[in-house]
Amino acid sequence: MAGSFDLFRRNQRIALAALAIMAMIAFFVLPPFLQMGGGGGGGGGDPVVVSWKGGEFRQSGMERAVAMRSVVNRFLAESLAAAGGDPSRMNFLPDDERSVVRSTLLAREAAANGIVVSDAAINDFLGQFTNNLVRQDQFDEIISRLRLGPMGVSQHDLFEALRTALAAQGMQVLFQSGFSGDPPGWRWDYFRRLEQAATVEVVPVVAESLAGEVAAPSEATLKAFFERYKEDLPAARSPEPGFKEPHRAKFEYLVAKREAFEAEAAKNVTDEQIAAFYEKNKTSLFRAKRAEESKPEASKSEAKADGTSEAKADGEATPADAGATPAADPAPEPPAADADKKPEAATPAPSGAAAGGSRFTPVAFKQPQSEPAASPPAAAEAKPSAEPPAETPPVATADADKAAKDKVATEPAATADFEPLEKVKDDIRKRLAGEAAEERIDAVFTAVAGDMSRYAQDVALWQARHKDRGVAAPTPPDVDKIAKLQGLEAGRSELLTAEGAIASGPIGGSFELVADRSSRFGIRQQRWLDMIFASGAPSLRPVTSRDPEGNRYISWKTEDQPEFVPTFDVARKDVEHAWRIVEARSLARAKAEAIARQADASKQTLEAAAAAAGGLKAATVGPFSWLTQGTVPFGTAPSLSQPEGLSMPGEEFMQAVFGLQPGQTTVAFNEPRTVCYAIRSVSLEPAVEKLRERFVEERNDQRRLAMVAQRETSKAVGAWAENLENRYDLEWKREPR
Repeated sequence: MAGSFDLFRRNQRIALAALAIMAMIAFFVLPPFLQMGGGGGGGGGDPVVVSWKGGEFRQSGMERAVAMRSVVNRFLAESLAAAGGDPSRMNFLPDDERSVVRSTLLAREAAANGIVVSDAAINDFLGQFTNNLVRQDQFDEIISRLRLGPMGVSQHDLFEALRTALAAQGMQVLFQSGFSGDPPGWRWDYFRRLEQAATVEVVPVVAESLAGEVAAPSEATLKAFFERYKEDLPAARSPEPGFKEPHRAKFEYLVAKREAFEAEAAKNVTDEQIAAFYEKNKTSLFRAKRAEESKPEASKSEAKADGTSEAKADGEATPADAGATPAADPAPEPPAADADKKPEAATPAPSGAAAGGSRFTPVAFKQPQSEPAASPPAAAEAKPSAEPPAETPPVATADADKAAKDKVATEPAATADFEPLEKVKDDIRKRLAGEAAEERIDAVFTAVAGDMSRYAQDVALWQARHKDRGVAAPTPPDVDKIAKLQGLEAGRSELLTAEGAIASGPIGGSFELVADRSSRFGIRQQRWLDMIFASGAPSLRPVTSRDPEGNRYISWKTEDQPEFVPTFDVARKDVEHAWRIVEARSLARAKAEAIARQADASKQTLEAAAAAAGGLKAATVGPFSWLTQGTVPFGTAPSLSQPEGLSMPGEEFMQAVFGLQPGQTTVAFNEPRTVCYAIRSVSLEPAVEKLRERFVEERNDQRRLAMVAQRETSKAVGAWAENLENRYDLEWKREPR
């Protein structure tokens, strides 16, 4: 029988030719494709995103790591759901690039400190996470549904991702354990920050006002300064400059004012519509509140009406005997006429009742108030008579009970009391006007959205076909004309950052309610800023939103300017201005110190010393505490106070102020180090002795202090993580996403 080698010998010419062709394809064709697709090499198609001592993430590796973090979150959520838990209340692992890289470094640090996460430890974690309510076959089924792009996820890949996350968490817990059990000195310090208030006299010395006194820098100095900060975005509270231009956008919008639309709609609401709405909804919306519903004694009269306060017949148990809560008043003695009745005349217990137990009696529905207050029929029926009724059996049958319940269930709709129409007429008119206003706004916004979508399509076709041929661009919808015709208000912006958009008006803080299956209530608020300024948000896409006042918006982005690094020549003016401010800080501090020394030496106020130092002005600020909860709900961590009259004070300023005794002076910069303050303490209230007494009195309630401790711990953890990144020489080649 011929073997496979015989087959090869017969067709060797064809096979060798095919092999040569495949070799040519592999040599000439595959390398460019691999470079274009980032197929594992170090080509330009797969650049290094971030590097650290001993490792790096290329673009493909970063995308996979972030995707695996999302897979882990889905696996944990589905496992929790299989155990009967609520995944919407789970603390998901952050899946942004910075968090993924930080977890990787923490896992390396954990390994260096002897923290090992074995497969058994992962299984133990999953058992604790699900309370051991999920079987192995259920875990396998969940894993089989996981996807990483078009591919499935193996248990090995999932365990490796979990191993990294758990190791990072273990390292962080190990660090945070050093903060458990705050010593009394720390708690006292936290208490002072919350409870003691300072009043100070300050003289602000602005660094920018002294920038002109700084010697002109060389070109090389400015270029080096620019290179150092060119990749940093400017931040209002940062002491470091940033020359990278932030993301900006232009937008147009139309506003539908709620009050105006409702007032217009109210004019068209007729009395017939109000009456029809009242009749249709009175049983659910306008039922009058009965007086007895708010009286606790109502239950007594009901109990008597139900016959539950009857005298106890011989051999028959009362609810109190059966273990029920006894009535407040003792049952009256039975009438003498009934005293001679034999026990046999009592109604027998239903079939199946326990011997000696009380007979189950359904409680009667409370009758409408319009019913006459006659003697309770139940009590009359309970009296045994010489001759049993001819038609009514002594015990109600199941059919009779059902018929009685059905009858009573239908009676309230016909006999219940309702609020009179005149009393609720204005409320109904307002409700109907609100509904009509919403419908009209929906119709207008739908039409505007259609016009904008068609315009966006026309622009896209123009850019693809006619932009380079000298053909005029399509004409956009005229928001001013639309606003005038539809009773709206129109608005346009310049190129603004997200912060600038917030400051531009109420639209900056508006939001829309969107469906979200992972949310506890099935919906969530989506910020307008995210719809307009989010990465990849398209231009000319109409989005709707509303503000807390009920006003509604439809808006669209007309121009988008992504972040970019300007050239040195373009940014030179800003670079020199920032450099001079940084250099002028030492001059500002020296001037503030001179004012403080003058006040100490002459025993005068800062105001007099400031006037003598060159016309600077002093101001009295306070009282204010170091930390405050402001108007936020209880349970929110306190934040640094921002007293009126001070420019962005930070921790350095607060530490300087609360380290003074009344009459003492010092100097301190604000947080961005743009202003140096000469400071004189006027008062601290309450005094330390009184404050200590309160501290001892409130020692059992440590909740507020725990929130301060949590804030301080979070800051310490953040500083530790930043130091960790510095030790590993972490370097981002682009901004993390």
